[in-house]
Amino acid sequence: MKRIRLPYLCLFIVLFIFGCDSDDGSEITLSDNTFMAQKDDDLWEGITKLQLIENDTLVFLAIGEGLDNGVLMVKVKFQGAGSYTVAKEKGIYYDTLGGDAIVAQYTLQEPEKAAFVVESYDQSSGTVTGTFELELFPEAQGRKSIEYFLRITEGRFRGSLIEAP
Repeated sequence: MKRIRLPYLCLFIVLFIFGCDSDDGSEITLSDNTFMAQKDDDLWEGITKLQLIENDTLVFLAIGEGLDNGVLMVKVKFQGAGSYTVAKEKGIYYDTLGGDAIVAQYTLQEPEKAAFVVESYDQSSGTVTGTFELELFPEAQGRKSIEYFLRITEGRFRGSLIEAP
């Protein structure tokens, strides 16, 4: 009886070791013009719009889908792939009601609490991929800041850059 258990135990251990999920560094590939992030520890995903406007300013929009249709806008001076500093109030998030009425707005007040990285930029196709994280503070009436904040972390995006005329 003991001889039968040992091979089964060994088989179980081998299957357990190889069957467990391992973090091999591979990440989920995003579709074109999409993003995903954690917004206050909840999954937030949707579409992206990337536009290059005057003075080489990149405007990044992350527009949530479904019931969570909030919008994140980040503006940076674009110079291709690299890590960017997001200036104070150049990171804005707003919640909408039905996609058209703004019900809450948050802005970046502390640039050191923001990261926006363009990991790759293919000039021929206009494809841009990157990551983002921001900590944003709410705007109250009278432009007074309230004590709580919105934390967007683990953001990843892929989009097509459109140049404004």
